Amino acid sequence: MDKDGMIIKGIGGAYTVLADGMRYICNARGIFRNRNETPLVGDIVTISVTDDNKHLGTLHTIKPRKNQLHRPPIANVEQVIITVSVVQPAFNPGLLDRFLALAEYENIPAVICVSKFDIGENSDFSPYSQYPLVYTSTKTNDGLDDLRAIMTGKLSVFAGASGVGKSSLINSLMPELELETGVLSHKLGRGKHTTRHTEIFSLDSGGYCADTPGFTSLDMSHIPANKLAHLFLEFIPFIKQCKFSNCLHDKEVFCAVKEQVGEGIHPHRYSSYVNLLNNRSTTV
Repeated sequence: MDKDGMIIKGIGGAYTVLADGMRYICNARGIFRNRNETPLVGDIVTISVTDDNKHLGTLHTIKPRKNQLHRPPIANVEQVIITVSVVQPAFNPGLLDRFLALAEYENIPAVICVSKFDIGENSDFSPYSQYPLVYTSTKTNDGLDDLRAIMTGKLSVFAGASGVGKSSLINSLMPELELETGVLSHKLGRGKHTTRHTEIFSLDSGGYCADTPGFTSLDMSHIPANKLAHLFLEFIPFIKQCKFSNCLHDKEVFCAVKEQVGEGIHPHRYSSYVNLLNNRSTTV
C-alpha cells in the first residue's frame, strides 16, 4: 500500500514519515544512492507500507521540491523565523543580515523573532522595517501568541546562532516536546549547540515548525556579487536607477543605491551590504 507523506526526521538512514496522521519508519531505496540524491526533512514523499502494525515502510519517491536549504538541511520551507537575542548572546546585526540575505537568495520569506526581550530592550531593530518583527520572551510569554499566528498554516524553520533561544521558543509553543536547551558559554560568548538533527513538529494551531542544529557557517561565496544587492529588499527600487547596469553599489559613481543611504536605505544595512560584498564567508 502506497501513501504520500512528509519526512519529519531523518537519522542514520532511517526516515520518519508522517502520512495520514501516522508516523512510519522508512528506509530509502537504493535508487537514491545511485542518483546521488539524499532525502531531506521536509520532503514530500511516497512510501510503500511494509508493515502497517509496526508502522514500517520503504521510501521510494521524492516529489519535486519548492526549495532546499543546506544549512540546516531541509526542503519545502515556507517561512524562516530568524531568531536573535537582545542579550546572552548579544545581538549581532551583521549575522542577522547574513541570515536574511541567504533566505532571500532561496526565495523564502523571513520573519525576525527577537528572543529574551524581558532581560534587554536596548537593541535597535529600525534597520529591519522591511521584515515582520516579533518580540518574544519565554519567561513572560510575551509575543508567543503573535508568533503562533505568524506560523499557523505554514512549514516554518527556526534559524539563528546557537544559544539565541530557538529550542526554548519551540518548547513554549509546544511544551509537550521538552526539547533540550543549553546554556551560554561565558568563555566563548555564544550558546552551546543543543539540537543535533533537524526535526519537524506539528503545531496545534495548524502548520509545522522545524527545530534545527545551530549554524557554524554562513558561507555566501556561491552567491554572485552582482546578485547580492537584490537580497537587500530596500535596495531593489533603486538598483535599476544606477547609471551603470553592472553597478555593484560600492565604489561606482552615479549610484542610485548609494544616494539613498540615510534616506530610503538605513546606513547600517548599506554598510552590512558592503561588508558582505567583500567577505561572503564567515564562521559563527
